[in-house]
Amino acid sequence: MKSEELLRHIGSVKDKYIEELMSEPARPVRRRADNRRLIASIAACLAVIMLGTSIMAANGVDVETGKMTLSGGITSLTMAQNSVIMIDVNPSIRLEVNDRGVVVKAEALNEDAQNVMAELELCGKDYTAAVTVVVGALQEKQYITDLKNSILVSVTDTNEETAEALRENAVNAVVEFNKSVDYSFSVLSQIIKPDESLSDIAGEYGVSEGRIEMINKLISEHSSYSFDELIKCNIQTINQLFEYIGLPDTIQRIGEAAGVVPSEYREKLKLDELNCEELLSFTSAISDFYDKLSEYYSESDVAKRIGYEFNIIESSTEDGQKLWAVLAESLTRNIGDHAAIINIGQSVVSDWFNQSNIHQISQYLKNSILSAA
Repeated sequence: MKSEELLRHIGSVKDKYIEELMSEPARPVRRRADNRRLIASIAACLAVIMLGTSIMAANGVDVETGKMTLSGGITSLTMAQNSVIMIDVNPSIRLEVNDRGVVVKAEALNEDAQNVMAELELCGKDYTAAVTVVVGALQEKQYITDLKNSILVSVTDTNEETAEALRENAVNAVVEFNKSVDYSFSVLSQIIKPDESLSDIAGEYGVSEGRIEMINKLISEHSSYSFDELIKCNIQTINQLFEYIGLPDTIQRIGEAAGVVPSEYREKLKLDELNCEELLSFTSAISDFYDKLSEYYSESDVAKRIGYEFNIIESSTEDGQKLWAVLAESLTRNIGDHAAIINIGQSVVSDWFNQSNIHQISQYLKNSILSAA
């Protein structure tokens, strides 16, 4: 019967028959047969599971990270492996992202990261939104400031195209957030290959695999540098070092690292004549100087965009050891001037002068450094 005829016949049914049909009590459902069929289905599934288990037990199972192999020539199943986005400043944070771009796991890899992650809810978020939240927390807790503006974004995925898309989108999320801040970030980024040995080393030092890989890349191009010394450095220090020795080929950067000696002064300070250990010492001490400056920040100071004009004067001690005096003059006078003495071979400033005792360095500069400059 055609649909038009069916509709016509339905429309011709008398109302009293419809009423009788609607008032007729519902017949009980025959469940016994259905229950028997359900039990039979469950039994069949159990039989398949038991058979599969017996085969696996007989042939052996080899389980690897992200992969399960059934040996004996039966089959090989590749399990879905999450992408990983790592964010390093000194806090090191690791985000696992599924194939839908959603964060399924967020890890704080060191104590500073725990401080950042304590109140963050990242699982279930789109990964670009999660990156934005993390960077916002880093900036709010002053792990990123105008004096310490470096951040490293590392991505790992078995598919190169996917990894590049994740890297680009994550970096764009950082750059977009940077527009809400009145100073510029310096964003390092890289793609690394999944490597269990890299993960083991990262776990030992409480940092991300990306941070370990960046140090390995630096050493591969500049073999005189020590891993044991570089692993002590935060991302700001290493980024400053890159400004002097150049970026490794596989690392990209947007924006300049804060606190780098301008190129026109490098020759005057003879930085090119320093060996690797000495240059790392100088860079680390400058970074320590910025850390101490940042201790004087308050939220209102950050909002007012505190700025400094820096001067570095090179000299030497009486026994011929090289040293520098670093002067930071406040542009707005909201905090005041600061200064420090840096001795070669030290990774932190040797002497620190704040607003209350800045006058103590004046005589030193006149009698020692300025006369030798």
